[in-house]
Amino acid sequence: MKGVAIFTIVSLLQVRAILGIPAALPQDLTGDFFDGLPEPQPTGAPLGTETNGPPVDISAIIDAAVAQATAVDAPGADPALTDNSEPTEPEKMRKRSPSSDAITPSGYYLVFSGLNGATQAPSYLTFKSIPVYDPNLCAAKCNSISGCRFFNLYIEINVHGQIIKCSFYSIRSTASSATNVGQWRDSFRVTIKNSNGYAKYQPYPPVDGFTVETLGGAINGKRLAPGDPDPYMGYTSIEASDPSTCAIACEQKTAYNSRHPSIQGTYRACNFFNFYHLYKNGEGYRTICSFYLIQFNSSYATNHGYSSNGDTYTIAESYGYTRVVQQGDGGIVAV
Repeated sequence: MKGVAIFTIVSLLQVRAILGIPAALPQDLTGDFFDGLPEPQPTGAPLGTETNGPPVDISAIIDAAVAQATAVDAPGADPALTDNSEPTEPEKMRKRSPSSDAITPSGYYLVFSGLNGATQAPSYLTFKSIPVYDPNLCAAKCNSISGCRFFNLYIEINVHGQIIKCSFYSIRSTASSATNVGQWRDSFRVTIKNSNGYAKYQPYPPVDGFTVETLGGAINGKRLAPGDPDPYMGYTSIEASDPSTCAIACEQKTAYNSRHPSIQGTYRACNFFNFYHLYKNGEGYRTICSFYLIQFNSSYATNHGYSSNGDTYTIAESYGYTRVVQQGDGGIVAV
C-alpha cells in the first residue's frame, strides 16, 4: 500500500519525466501547459421562451477551484509536490435599429453592435429576458453577478414572437464569438438580430487580506537565489472572473499543505497569486490563478502568450495579489 500512496502524490509533470515524455517548464506558456484541463465549451443563453437562466453558483465555482488547487495530481499541480465546424460569420445590420440607437451604460464600453448572432463563449454565466431593448437593464443584472465582465443584448425571433435577452459572461468577448445565428425548430426558423456586446471598464476589485498590482503579462516567477525553493506552486482554472476565488484557493492550498508537511517538518505557504485571462485567437478562453511562495512584481510579468497548432493565445487583465501577512521564511513554514 505504501507504493500506491507514494504514487498518488506524484504530480503530472513528474509522471511525464518518469515516462520520458517531454514536459514544458512549469510556467512557460506552451501548448502543453494546460494539458489535462477539459476544453472549455462555448456556451450562451438557450433559444426558447425561458425568461431567466439559473443563478450563478459561486459556491460550486469556489469548491471546484479549491479542489483543483489542492489536488496533487491535477493539471496545474504544484510541481514541487507532485463538432468543430467553422462558425458562420454574423452579418452586420445596415439600417437604424434598436442596437444602433442603444445608449451604452455607464461603466461599460461597446464591443460590437448590430450583429445577427448571439455570443457563444466558454465564460458564459447565465441569462435574463428583459421587457424592452435597454442595455442598462442588462448592465444592472451584470453588476449584481459576481465576476460578470461582459454581456450580450439581442432579440430572438421564435414561433411565439420576439424575446429580448441578456446573456452574461465572465470574460470579454468579441464579434467573432457571436456564432449562435438561430436554428430550425419544427417548421420555424428561429433567428437572432440586433445583437450588441458590452464590456466593463471597471478594474478588478481588491481582495481582503491582499494588495494588488496591475501587470503587463503573466508572472514567470524564478528562484531569487541559488538554493531557494522553487517559488511556483501550480495553477487552477476557474469559471468566474473573480480574484477572490483565487484568494480562497490560495489559502486552502496553504491549509492543505499544513496538514501534509514534508519529512523535514515544513510546508509550502501561498503568499502571492497571479490572476489573468487567457485569450484564444482574441476570444476569452480561460481564467487562470497561478500560485507562488513569494511576491513577484511587474518585472517578472514576462509571459505574454504563445502559438500552437495555428491558434494564438494571449494574456490580458493580469493582476498580482500579495498576501498582506506573509507566511514563513520565503514561503516555507516550519511546523
